[in-house]
Amino acid sequence: MVFETTGKFQLVVGDDDNYGKIMEAVGIPPEKRQKVISLRPICEYSHDGDQYKVSGSAEGFPERSKDFVLNVEQEETTMDGRKVKSTYKRNGKSMVQHEVQENGSTIVYEREIKGDDMHVKITYGNHVANRVFKRL
Repeated sequence: MVFETTGKFQLVVGDDDNYGKIMEAVGIPPEKRQKVISLRPICEYSHDGDQYKVSGSAEGFPERSKDFVLNVEQEETTMDGRKVKSTYKRNGKSMVQHEVQENGSTIVYEREIKGDDMHVKITYGNHVANRVFKRL
C-alpha cells in the first residue's frame, strides 16, 4: 500500500516541547515559536497521480497552498519566511519530505495515515517531534 492522502486533517496532538526545540534549532525567533505552537492548523491534501496539492490554514495566518510533484526538488518559502528546498517521496505507507535549510541542514517530515489519523514525525539532527492530525 502506498501513501494515499485526500482530505482535511486538523492537528490534535502537537508534541509542543519537541516541536519548539526543532523550531529553535533552525533559528525561528521565540515570539514566532510561541505563536506557531498555539495553532491547531487544518491541512487539506489532494492529488492526481504524483501531482500533489496541500492547502493549510490556521487562525491569524493567511491560507497557503503549494503544489508539488513527487521526487522533484523545489524551492519553497516557509510560513516564517525562510527559503528552503523540498523533495517529497513515497516510502511504502509514508510520504517523506526532505526540507533543506539555507545553511544546508535538513528537516525530515514523515507522514503516515493510520485509520483517521495522519501521524507526522519531524526530525532535525537529534531532535524528534511527533504530531497527530485527525481527519475532519
